Amino acid sequence: MALRVLNLSSNEISAAAADHFYQFFQNKNKLVQFDLKGNAECDATAMEAYFQIRNNKKTIELDLRSNQIGDKGAKYIADALQNNTTLMQLDLRSNNIEDKGVEDLFDALKNNKTLKKLRLTGNRDGRFIALETAVCIRSQKNFKQLLLSSNRIGNNGVRYLTEALRHNSSVHILKLNINSITNMGATYIAEMLNGNKTITVLELNSNKIQDKGIENLADVIIKNKTLKTLSLTKNPSVLAVALEKFVDLQQNKTITGLELCNCNIGEEGMKYIADALNYNKALIEINLEGNQIGNTGAQYLADVLEHYPTLVRLNLEDNRIDGQGAQYLANALETILVLKELNLNKNIIGEQGAKYLADALTTSKTLIRLDLADNRIGKEGALYLAKALEHNQTLTSLSLENNCIGNQGAQYLAHALETNIVLTSFDLGKNQIGNEGANCFFNALKKNTNLKNLHLNDDKITDGKTVSAILRLLDCTNDCLWLDFYRMEDNLIELLSSVLQRNETIKHISLITNKIGDRGAQVLASLIKDSKMLISLDLRSNLIGDQGAGYLADALMNNTTLTKLKLRGNEIGPSGTKYLIDAQQNRTTPIQLELNAISYLLSLVFHFHSMSSSMMSTQILPIECSLLSNGAKKHPFRSLESLKSLGIT
Repeated sequence: MALRVLNLSSNEISAAAADHFYQFFQNKNKLVQFDLKGNAECDATAMEAYFQIRNNKKTIELDLRSNQIGDKGAKYIADALQNNTTLMQLDLRSNNIEDKGVEDLFDALKNNKTLKKLRLTGNRDGRFIALETAVCIRSQKNFKQLLLSSNRIGNNGVRYLTEALRHNSSVHILKLNINSITNMGATYIAEMLNGNKTITVLELNSNKIQDKGIENLADVIIKNKTLKTLSLTKNPSVLAVALEKFVDLQQNKTITGLELCNCNIGEEGMKYIADALNYNKALIEINLEGNQIGNTGAQYLADVLEHYPTLVRLNLEDNRIDGQGAQYLANALETILVLKELNLNKNIIGEQGAKYLADALTTSKTLIRLDLADNRIGKEGALYLAKALEHNQTLTSLSLENNCIGNQGAQYLAHALETNIVLTSFDLGKNQIGNEGANCFFNALKKNTNLKNLHLNDDKITDGKTVSAILRLLDCTNDCLWLDFYRMEDNLIELLSSVLQRNETIKHISLITNKIGDRGAQVLASLIKDSKMLISLDLRSNLIGDQGAGYLADALMNNTTLTKLKLRGNEIGPSGTKYLIDAQQNRTTPIQLELNAISYLLSLVFHFHSMSSSMMSTQILPIECSLLSNGAKKHPFRSLESLKSLGIT
């Protein structure tokens, strides 16, 4: 008769002796009870469990918790489970089982299809919960969610789960956030998704997955038609966010905007986004600023956008796109039917890229805003764009800031503005444009009445800054205008006057310390004469002389709204002062004048010397004077000479 029970309890059996017994009886199929209790040195509990699991067909539950069996004991139990077909529940909680023991149990369970519940909590290895879960989902069909975040399961824990999930048809949600999963774990998940047709939500946030792991996931996910939500935030790979967006765009056809800024997704990430656009045809706006997609990424995007039906705004700022990438985008621009705004700021398209885009602008029927700032297009690039502006009928806003176009490039563009009738905003700041280039725009603006904003601001520019400030008045809704210390000469006063004629809000104008002379005063006089809005005009410290004062005096006679005119610090002598005082006296509405003190006093002498006795009582309206005026300092003898010329000594 075969031995079925062996009791060696409390016999001071050593670990070595116990191992000999174990080896001898290991393959004996009849021994069902092997009692080693009371033998402190040996792995009694685990050895006993081995024979019970292996040979006792009636054992369906086994509780071995808190027996400190460790990895060696786990190996005994794993060996027994290899061929067991009856045990359904096994409790190994709090047994100091570590990595090796958990791995042995996992290997055993690949063959064991009977065990339905395994409990391993309270052991040292974080993967125990993954193995517990794997056993449960393998046998139970009612699991819908696996929420295992923050359990330190690592790559091997992922392996246990994915083995069970490979052919699972019940689990829909898998959350493995914060589990120290690396590229290897991501690969296990990718292999599982290749066969799994039920998981719709996958979260792998805050793990350690790098580019290679994301690429392995992408290879499968791009073909997967089941996954609807993917979360990969706070992984080291810059591709993670791009793959997230791929799934989002693929599954959600109601998304109309894609915002993916400063993520450095590169050309590989751009490929994921471009693939997603083949599924989603509803985007109106795409913002990919700061992603370093380069020319290859630009090509991926351009290919999919060539016949994209809905895209209105595209932002590719700061993406290392050069002339070649600009060519891809220009080709797409010719076929995109609805694109209105394109931003290529902070790229490196150069003059060749400017040429490609200029060619596209010539035929574009929809683009209204184009930003090519910081692109090194130079004067040649400016020439290509200038030619395009002569024919384009839609572009209303163009930025070429910081492109080194210089005075020559400014001349090309200014010439285009003479015939362009649609552009309303033009940014040419920081382009090394001097007064020569600014004057080209001044001349162009005599013919162009559509441009409302021209930015020529540059530390090296004087007139350009003024032109920019003047054109801003077209959109001004304030009632005050200050252009003090702009060093404006008479030619720019002509531009200012033409712009002010189109403004219906400004009532107060200050032009202190400019270089306005008699011709500029004549232009302003025409403005005063026709104005129904102007209340005050400050022209202190300019270069206006007697002739200019005469123009202003004539204008005052035809104006009824101006109540204050300041002219102190100009070069107006007694005769010019007299013109103004006479106009003040004869005007139908009162006006306050501020004039040079000496000229005013000399004009009074002339006034009283020439008056008849019947006119001595005529009232003089208030006039502000200053004995320290700039005019008096500049010409200390002028007033005396004027006095003598009038016969007054």
